Amino acid sequence: MLSEFVAVIRLSAKPATIIYPYPILPLLVFSLTQTFDFTSLLKSIILSFVFYSGVNLWNHINDVKEDTLGGKKTIITQNERIRNMLLVILPFQYITSMCLVILWSRHHLGIMCFIISAFVTWMYSDRTFLGKFIRRWKDHYITEMLSFVLFFPSYTLTLWSLFTSISIKGIALSLTITFFLLSGTFLKDIKDISGDTLAGLKTLGVVFSPNTLLKVSFTMLFLYYSSLLVFTITNVFSISTIFPVIFSIGAFYSAWNFAKNGWEITENSVQAFKVLFYSNISSLLCFVLSGFI
Repeated sequence: MLSEFVAVIRLSAKPATIIYPYPILPLLVFSLTQTFDFTSLLKSIILSFVFYSGVNLWNHINDVKEDTLGGKKTIITQNERIRNMLLVILPFQYITSMCLVILWSRHHLGIMCFIISAFVTWMYSDRTFLGKFIRRWKDHYITEMLSFVLFFPSYTLTLWSLFTSISIKGIALSLTITFFLLSGTFLKDIKDISGDTLAGLKTLGVVFSPNTLLKVSFTMLFLYYSSLLVFTITNVFSISTIFPVIFSIGAFYSAWNFAKNGWEITENSVQAFKVLFYSNISSLLCFVLSGFI
């Protein structure tokens, strides 16, 4: 029983994001609000862990077909009892998260933003309840894209509302983080192609070629760096926020490397991906630190 519990917890952290299990986004919001309220920081991390672990597990439960076709073996694909148990538990995770936001949010718009976040993540994956009657959002690239565009800023603003009232600075952060997360999302879709294709889905990874997804990913990344620059120049962010932009050098190097090879992904692309990964993480961590300067 303990081993099954551990397996579920590990699966709940896949895919790993800056929301959960690495609470970089809560730390970033904590830094930029400059309230330095450690109680609110703890609340934002608790909310992210309770809510986003549920989001991931809900996605895994509804992806059993694709994961099986793709040859993935998890506690959910191999254990129907665990799957049925989670179908009972997960709605309560969503409800608990909603209650926490109502109790902890300092702004009514934060509650509205969370309602959007919860609705979008539920509809994105659901083929168990409402998904029996309408197509889940994940199965078509238009609604798939809509899910990301709605969730990333709305959840960022939800976290912001745990610290202080939603402001122009909070909205600017939500836009900047949306560009950053969209960049990673397009890269992730490249590796999900096989299972989605076999399942007959029209996801981003199926409809668009890998090199197109790669180009769009870099476009989003450059918009992330551009937004940092613009919001710093216009004094929405402090002048110290200019430091994360330095790591755009890694993004430019990687883009140049891919462009030189016709945007094809080969074994030789490993180095470019490594540079891209470390420059992105370094930029984000520097962004967090900029709020303390």
